[in-house]
Amino acid sequence: MKKTLWTRNFSIITLGTLVSAIGGAAMSLALSLVVFDETASSWLTGVYAAVSFLPGAALPFFIAPFIDRCNKKRVIVGLDCVSGCLYLGFLLYIRQAGFQYVAYLLFSLVTGCIGAVYSLAYECLYPDLIPEGMSQKGYAVSSMIYPVTTTLVTPVAALLYAGHGIELIFLLEGCLLLVAAGFEALVSYTPPERGAEPPRSLPKRLQSYGSKLLEGVRYLKKEPGIRRIYTYMAITNASGNGNYLMTMAHFQSSPGLTTAMYSLLISAETIGRAIGGAAHYAFHIPERLRYRLTVFVYAVYELLDGALMFLAYPLMLAARFLCGFLGVNTATLREAAVQKYLPADRRARVKGLFNVFVSVGLLLAQLAAGALGELIEYRYVALVFAAFTLGCMLLIIVKGKSAVEAVYNLPD
Repeated sequence: MKKTLWTRNFSIITLGTLVSAIGGAAMSLALSLVVFDETASSWLTGVYAAVSFLPGAALPFFIAPFIDRCNKKRVIVGLDCVSGCLYLGFLLYIRQAGFQYVAYLLFSLVTGCIGAVYSLAYECLYPDLIPEGMSQKGYAVSSMIYPVTTTLVTPVAALLYAGHGIELIFLLEGCLLLVAAGFEALVSYTPPERGAEPPRSLPKRLQSYGSKLLEGVRYLKKEPGIRRIYTYMAITNASGNGNYLMTMAHFQSSPGLTTAMYSLLISAETIGRAIGGAAHYAFHIPERLRYRLTVFVYAVYELLDGALMFLAYPLMLAARFLCGFLGVNTATLREAAVQKYLPADRRARVKGLFNVFVSVGLLLAQLAAGALGELIEYRYVALVFAAFTLGCMLLIIVKGKSAVEAVYNLPD
């Protein structure tokens, strides 16, 4: 019998993720725009973005042992239901109170907490829903969902925001999250059986939990390849988000540039990601080429990131398209290789630690970008971020070639 990627479970989780991504793409754009438009400050916008990443700076680390042992399907279904209700509730609030910066900060903090737990549970459940031997194709599909939805939704979201404000987008996001929860509930998933833990006193239980928390740290200490990959990914994710904040501020404050042009720039990258993901799905990249391709793409990505705001607008579109096309391929290779490499029973603990690294980096980058944006031109801030990240890539990925290559070149 011929193997297929599109089993019932994989089809359902893909559909649920697609529905969730539609609302998430619209909401992400609208929130960044409304905060900057209402405050006219890159610093306050950076603080807002940093607050949304604050829960991820600690929560995944502490929640990881629980995620490793719990029914991950129930977690993601429940959290999508809670999030849907939360967005609808906040909609009712802002209709009465209007824009309140502190209220948006608190809302960002709460949704950040939910998102940190949801992401960890989803990332640990997803590999179990991909049929054996189909990891590269499975992650290629996953990598296309957000680019495709962002390409289609971002221009529409920009028009809705410009014409109707943020309230309609809150309504759509709340409803779509509830629909996504309905799809996720249809997944057939039975968590692996684990032996019941013997009854223990509270101090012993806390000691055991503390030991489990540190398992991710101990694992990364003895796995230099995973450690280097995760360290660099935390840095480049942080730098990329700092650059996005600067790009958004540049478009919102420069004569001749508009919100519609900014949304089109995002769409150019996401079209590139969608086409790149489709190419990755169709063509198998040999193991021996994966590390070299990754290093090449990282270098090109950072060079184009640094040069972006110095280019004419048509060249900006071309640069973001190329970044999207190349970046999705390395992201898919990395995710498939790392998930294959990580032991299933420690996946949440290691991923939780990685999510902490990423969130701390994102938080610091948003604050740094917001502060620097008050002092120097936005495009020079982006140039500094890109140059720093390129240097880190050479020190971490290139210098640690033997360890990193051992992870990337694993067979599917």
